[in-house]
Amino acid sequence: MKASKTVVAATLAGSLMLLATAALHASGYSWIAESIQESDLSDFLKSILPSLFLYPSILMIVLAVAATLALRWPAVATGVWGVVCVIVALNSLLGFILGGPVPGLVLLVAAGLFGFAAYRQAMKRV
Repeated sequence: MKASKTVVAATLAGSLMLLATAALHASGYSWIAESIQESDLSDFLKSILPSLFLYPSILMIVLAVAATLALRWPAVATGVWGVVCVIVALNSLLGFILGGPVPGLVLLVAAGLFGFAAYRQAMKRV
């Protein structure tokens, strides 16, 4: 069953929000890496923390790609969007705690868009 235009729009809007957030987050990599190297942390932490900083950006890119690819497989799309919704909603909590209201709200809106897409697609089957 093909996705409706509203489901496609919600999915693409949510994916674009995730990609924009990932790009903005990743843009701070050089500053974080430099700050960590100048700190008095152990050599072990200096070597792994910059790479760990990129994890949220990579996760958001993977989630955006998975949500967009789900448009091609309607049989599993509802489940994919539901999982992406939950993961992004949980990450929005970290966005509020660590980044402030703007990243938290952007991620929460993206989660809502994926939740909306999952709901609309599920109601289409009934």
